[in-house]
Amino acid sequence: MCDMGGLDNLVANTAYLKAQGGDDKEMKKRRRSLSLPKPEQCSALRSTLDKDFESLCEQQPIGKRFFRQYLDHAGPECTAAAEFLDDLNDWELSEAAAKDKARTNIINKFCKDGSKSSLTFLSGDVATKCKAVTDKDFEEVMGQVKVATKEFLKGKPFTDYQTSEFFDKFLQWKEYERQPITEKYFYEFRTLGKGGFGEVGS
Repeated sequence: MCDMGGLDNLVANTAYLKAQGGDDKEMKKRRRSLSLPKPEQCSALRSTLDKDFESLCEQQPIGKRFFRQYLDHAGPECTAAAEFLDDLNDWELSEAAAKDKARTNIINKFCKDGSKSSLTFLSGDVATKCKAVTDKDFEEVMGQVKVATKEFLKGKPFTDYQTSEFFDKFLQWKEYERQPITEKYFYEFRTLGKGGFGEVGS
């Protein structure tokens, strides 16, 4: 996975070097090493990447982030589905009074007719149970709604995501991630001290 913290450190150190009067040519070279590949450089990866929903949109943090951003721009149904899964996850992790409050919020926000975030993509028995859910059967019903919501997202939303700018950006990060780590990624900016194992730099 891409080390976002490492990139931040490199940017900070590059700024430090520039402040110390570093060589402009060297600075440009280091900036280029931080650049993501161009979209056209990701065509091979696009054609060979395993289009598995769980892997691309749930298990990989960067993929999960871009898919979530896509859903926020993909229309009310997709936004409601994403918010429901987020809120349900918060409920699952909550305890005591906070859990009760989260449960009430989910029922009011997603399960009542006319709600702005009602889960209109649900159908059949699951939709009926969702609208009639109570505190007593909440966990059982929401388990079924969660499965149905993921099935919805695996369909057209996931297909459309793969032709979006968000997926293009994901591919750029994956292509960047595939680059071999060589000495060009390591720089010594300043010596911090010297110990038994030699000089320590940053």
